[in-house]
Amino acid sequence: MEPRNRNKGPFRADYTYTIEGNIISIVDLDQGSKSVTNDMENVLDEIRAEIGDLAGYAVIYRDSMGRWDGVRLVGSSIEFYALNETDGERAAARLLHLLPG
Repeated sequence: MEPRNRNKGPFRADYTYTIEGNIISIVDLDQGSKSVTNDMENVLDEIRAEIGDLAGYAVIYRDSMGRWDGVRLVGSSIEFYALNETDGERAAARLLHLLPG
């Protein structure tokens, strides 16, 4: 996907995302704006505006330090949890083991 921020200024995260199956993978482009971690609510709102409801999706993200972690939507709250992986595929595989099956 194309980079996101679209002239929203330094107060919004620069990121890309992809969807594979039921996993949304967000990558912080670390271009000097707000980090994805600190702007996650807006990032998820923008993705929701593009693809619709996020129910049924698991979300992982690569932060500005290159670490992959997870995001859980609980009601109107966002919870972060550690996957602590440097490889996106390993993070996704680890995530799938954590999901209820």
